[in-house]
Amino acid sequence: MRTLRNYLVLSIVFIAIIVGHKAISQTVTKKDKLYLLSENYNFHFQRNKQIAIEYAVVNDIPIRWETEDAVFELMYIDKRGIPQYFMSFNANAAATSSTDAVYTGGAAGLDLDGSGISVVEWDADNVRTSHQEFDTRATNMDGNTPHWHSTHVAGTIIASGVEASAKGMAFAASLKSYDWNYHHSEMAQEAAEGNLLSNHSYGFIRGWNGSDWYGDTTISNDEDYKFGFYDDNAKDWDEIAYNAPYYLIVKSAGNDRDDTGTGHDPDGPYDCIDQYGIAKNILTVGAIDDIPGGYTQPSDVVMSIFSSWGPADDGRIKPDIVANGVGLYSSAYSADDAYTTYSGTSMAAPTTTGSLALLVQHFENVEGSGEQMRAATLKALVLHTADEAGSNDGPDYSFGWGLLNTQSAAAKISEDTVTDVITEHVLANGETFSREITTTATSPIRVTIVWTDPPGTPPSPSLNPADTILVNDLDLKITEGANTYYPWKMDKDNPGDPATNNSENDIDNVEIIDIASPTDATTYTITVDHDGTFTSPQAFSMIISGDIDNAVAPTSGFYTDNTTPGIYQEVSFTDASINLPTTWQWTFNPSTVQYLNGTSSTSQNPQLEFEETGNYEVSLYTSNVYGNNTETKTNYISVSAAPQNYCPAASNAPYGYIISVKAPNLNKTSTHSATSPYYEDWTSDTVDVMLGHTHYVKIENGSNNVYYDVAIWVDWNRDGDFYDTGENTNCENDNYGEGIFALSVPEDADTGITRLRIRTKYYSEYACDPCRTTDYGEVEDYSLEVHTPLTWIGTDGGKWGIAANWSGGAVPDSSDGITVPVGDSIVISTGVSAFGFSLMLQDSAKINIQGNLNIKN
Repeated sequence: MRTLRNYLVLSIVFIAIIVGHKAISQTVTKKDKLYLLSENYNFHFQRNKQIAIEYAVVNDIPIRWETEDAVFELMYIDKRGIPQYFMSFNANAAATSSTDAVYTGGAAGLDLDGSGISVVEWDADNVRTSHQEFDTRATNMDGNTPHWHSTHVAGTIIASGVEASAKGMAFAASLKSYDWNYHHSEMAQEAAEGNLLSNHSYGFIRGWNGSDWYGDTTISNDEDYKFGFYDDNAKDWDEIAYNAPYYLIVKSAGNDRDDTGTGHDPDGPYDCIDQYGIAKNILTVGAIDDIPGGYTQPSDVVMSIFSSWGPADDGRIKPDIVANGVGLYSSAYSADDAYTTYSGTSMAAPTTTGSLALLVQHFENVEGSGEQMRAATLKALVLHTADEAGSNDGPDYSFGWGLLNTQSAAAKISEDTVTDVITEHVLANGETFSREITTTATSPIRVTIVWTDPPGTPPSPSLNPADTILVNDLDLKITEGANTYYPWKMDKDNPGDPATNNSENDIDNVEIIDIASPTDATTYTITVDHDGTFTSPQAFSMIISGDIDNAVAPTSGFYTDNTTPGIYQEVSFTDASINLPTTWQWTFNPSTVQYLNGTSSTSQNPQLEFEETGNYEVSLYTSNVYGNNTETKTNYISVSAAPQNYCPAASNAPYGYIISVKAPNLNKTSTHSATSPYYEDWTSDTVDVMLGHTHYVKIENGSNNVYYDVAIWVDWNRDGDFYDTGENTNCENDNYGEGIFALSVPEDADTGITRLRIRTKYYSEYACDPCRTTDYGEVEDYSLEVHTPLTWIGTDGGKWGIAANWSGGAVPDSSDGITVPVGDSIVISTGVSAFGFSLMLQDSAKINIQGNLNIKN
């Protein structure tokens, strides 16, 4: 069942999909959801681009133009009727970011070059793939012609160094290049297919551009309100990242600081990053001057004259990091051996992206082939090891968390093999994570957590709205005796002030605590808890620095992708123990579990299914040479007959509600719920179907409106969602929202009880999306049980009640479909009660009933 979705041609109006309730979306790439997002984004862009082109023709405004410094292209007309343009962000990087130290012969003693790592670039147009710096490692996925900006960015990432001074950061990596049209759709697709890194050296024209001002005067005549503003574009990128937890988006901060003109205030110096750069789950990169000799102290880091500064409107720290973006010499598009120099955050972003490719390579070298960091872990690693920049300790709104230091980040990955300093966890609602560390000297302690937060809710258009965009508010603190240490945070109302660390941070999804002078031989307790309520468990990543004793016993910890599975539904468990255990022993009470996929009770990360309904206690025992530890979670798993926690779906108005549903073993007539949202939970009613058979569902709507649609989903593989191939069994547009529809049960469907969902909706609204709330219609959920057919294989005249006479090796019960082949006969002896879900007697087949035969259908 887990194959890639077939693309559908749909007529839709896009709004971001409602996030489901399972922790799996933060620890496993949700491929099918990403493919559906890709389809939705594709249509959304195509429709809006066409409207924008028509607007441009009518209003005589340009669609695309270029200068010697930048590229500009009209993308869409916003909801307020204002044209929105993309622009490229232009205005000896390896030494500045200590990236050259991880090359062969470098100070780090490593041999990193990006081999085996693929990076994706979205930019103004094609890369000149024939350039001598790219060998065969650059591939154009779309676009029209080779472009100077795209080629220069690609060279900064992967140029091989034919011209030594133009060598890219990851000079043996490969690169896929897209133009910036359809980038949301293509990003979702690439993330679904396993891409880990992408570079975006562009953004919207904001505020002043030359002598033109692009703000919305109905909101503010002084400042472009979209600077620092979390809009639907930022939400879309957060949505992609949330469903692709191993994919990190790298974005240039922009070059708008101190742009000026006549009639409106200058841009910045603070609050001048465009909407994309404000997304929570990406890495936003600012630009500094080159440091040819490498970093030695904070004053070495000199801010460029153009790089955009934060904050985000809600006060979050942006940019995240800085890298060299001034005077970068790289590949030029004019010839296969041409080179040129550009400046801008457009250059700082690929400097960072290429360096991160080396860290991805090093992690796999250290941890084993195929091993990957979550994107939150990679982001945490980069921020944690950044070199201090600026005039004050801690972060700020100009340099973010400091200067990228690839060597220090790689060293932290190496350190993790001997001291457990890079860990990934999941925090459930109401839980608290804690870890004790004991110092062996007095080097500074630094602890960082980063989490991929669910997409936030964009505020209404306004100037600098204070609406908090954070959804899941994790809180990090460190305690030692009476001392409590808190993370750094900034004050958006006083952006030039130093960061403080005297209370909780309830704004950022990055939290870092520094203890400058810890006490030797002292135990410090790291705690992560949360404010508010989680609708689903929240994954987070932690990085630790300091002189820490590694000769200690493990502390057991674990999480699962689903705490409320259905019976016989595959569930994965992940070891989150700390202090490097070497053995694992899992125990389940009751013990009615079946291990899957070659795993066992001694596997580090087992997969299994539960064979009985009810509550299960789970224990994990871990050990190493220094000792052992056990974690037990009582009533941790609640197994029901069917999967639970499906994504919500409903409508805001009941017009076009479902009047009746007829299906095997079901004849349901209903009106609609009394109040919004309009949704009916009829899972107490069960539709019975047979594996490999085709059944029919009849739906009546009664709206008498041809523009009503109806869609049907079945979770055939019982994984708690409707996004897998073939699970959208019907999507019928403009058919009055009713009809008779085939329900073909796949041969590989999981047997047992699962979920059937039916939706009526108006005029192709949101296409065939099993989640979200529509404006009109209704959603109804039913249980659906997939039964297994059994065939008589005994001798003629044999007895029903003998297991060996049946293909399944068991006597049929009321859930089994029964087939008696041509000419065979069966005896149901006196006193025997026989059961079946359905019965098919082929030609001349007979049953001699002396006892009782009970057939459900």
